[in-house]
Amino acid sequence: MVRVLEKTVGFSRPEANDVALRVLNYFGYLDEIIDNALDHDDRRLFYFLQDMKILSTRWEETQLANGRNWRIFYWSFNWENIERLLKDKPERNEPDDLYGSLPDSVWCHGEQEGIA
Repeated sequence: MVRVLEKTVGFSRPEANDVALRVLNYFGYLDEIIDNALDHDDRRLFYFLQDMKILSTRWEETQLANGRNWRIFYWSFNWENIERLLKDKPERNEPDDLYGSLPDSVWCHGEQEGIA
């Protein structure tokens, strides 16, 4: 997890160690934990890691004795993506040079309509 955070997010080694220890304190030797165990700040961290595709969520619904439905949310490691991130360069949704990737026609739009 430390290497993934260094590689994908650009965390320094001490920052990555802190985050990894914080997350692993919840998981222990398990691959999945219940969301109710998290405090508010750690839940925000988990959502960040979900955006990075390091963690994933799932939920199940059960019926209580009074007939109401209850949803239980779980967090788990996204092992496939963690392994891919360690082997490959991380996915980027944006080009490195946004303006350089635009076609020339975008830059002369005003001139074509007589607006200079």
